[in-house]
Amino acid sequence: MQNQGLNALVAVAVVAAVAAIFVSREGTGAPADPLSGKPVLPGLAQDIGDISHVTLMQGGQKTTLVRQNTDWAVEERGLYPAQADKVHEALIGLAELTFVEPKTMKPDLYSRLQVEDPAKKDAKSILVTVSDGKNSLLGEIIAGKHLVDQLGGGNDGIYVRKPGDAQSWLARGTLDLAGDTKDWLQKPILDLPADQVKDVELDAPDGGKLGFARGKPADKFALTTPPPAGRTVKEDDDTLNQPAGALAGLELSDVAPAKDFAFPTTGLTQAKFDSFDGLTLSLTLGQKDGNDWAKITATGTGDAAKRAADLTQKLSPWVYEIPSFKAKLLETKMNDVLAPPKGS
Repeated sequence: MQNQGLNALVAVAVVAAVAAIFVSREGTGAPADPLSGKPVLPGLAQDIGDISHVTLMQGGQKTTLVRQNTDWAVEERGLYPAQADKVHEALIGLAELTFVEPKTMKPDLYSRLQVEDPAKKDAKSILVTVSDGKNSLLGEIIAGKHLVDQLGGGNDGIYVRKPGDAQSWLARGTLDLAGDTKDWLQKPILDLPADQVKDVELDAPDGGKLGFARGKPADKFALTTPPPAGRTVKEDDDTLNQPAGALAGLELSDVAPAKDFAFPTTGLTQAKFDSFDGLTLSLTLGQKDGNDWAKITATGTGDAAKRAADLTQKLSPWVYEIPSFKAKLLETKMNDVLAPPKGS
C-alpha cells in the first residue's frame, strides 16, 4: 500500500473527529442517528494510499486527478502537474468526513444545501469519485455547501449526499474542491527577478522594438534601441524595471499541450531576457479567444547551461496562458517608456 505515513495520519485524524462528535453530544439527551459520528466514506482512511484517480464533476466540467508515483497530474490538461498538496488535503478531507445529522430528502430542496444533481447546468454541487489503480470504486459523494465553524470549536460542516440516495446530511469536515479544472494546476512556471536581468529585447507585432540593458546589477537600465530624436526615458526608476521584472514569479492561468494547441500566427510579440549568469529566456506571445498565451524556450551558457536544460525539459511540451498584467509588461513599447516631448 502506498503512502503508509499518510494513511496513519488520516486514521488518527478520523478517530479524533469521531471522538469529538461523541463528546459534543454527551449530556444533551438528544437521541443520535445511528450513522451520526460514522465516516461518510467508510474504509477510505485505510485505502487512501491506494487511490489513483479522483474525479470531480460539476455542471458540464470534469476534472480528473491522476496519481503518477508520488505526484499528481490533471488528465484534462494532458497530464500537466497538479498541486499535490491541494490533492492530499482533499483526500484527507474526504477520509475525515463524518455524519452529524440527516437533512432533507426532498429533491426540490437540494439546491438550498447545494447537493442537487451535479450534472445540471450551473449546479453548485460537486460529484467526487475516488478509485484505485484497477478502477475499483473506493468512494463517491455529492459535496455541497461548506459551512465555516458550523459545529463550533473551529469545526466546519458540509452538506453531502450519496449518489442515488435521497437522504442528504450535514457532515463534519472541510473540503476544498474547486470545480474549475484550472484551479488544480501547478501554477509556477519560472522565476527571473528583475535584479538578475542583464538585458531585454521586446519586439512588437507592428515592428516596433524596445531594448534596454545594464553592465552590472547595481546599474540602472539604459535604452539600447535608439529613441526618436529629442525623446528621453521617463525619470521614474520603475519605467524599465517593471518590464525587466515581467518574468519574476511568472505563473500560469491555464495550460495546454503544445502539440495539440493551434498557436496564433499573427499579432505576435517576441521577448528575450538575458540574465547575468548566462541564462536566456525567449517568449512568443499571442492572443487566442481573448486570452494571452506564451511559448517559452530557454538556452544557457556557463553556470546557466544546466538550468536552461532543465527549463527546456519542463517548458517545451506546453503553451501557457499567462495573466494579462504580465502580458502587458511583455508588450511594453518604446513610447510607453519615454517622457512626453518637450513643450507638449
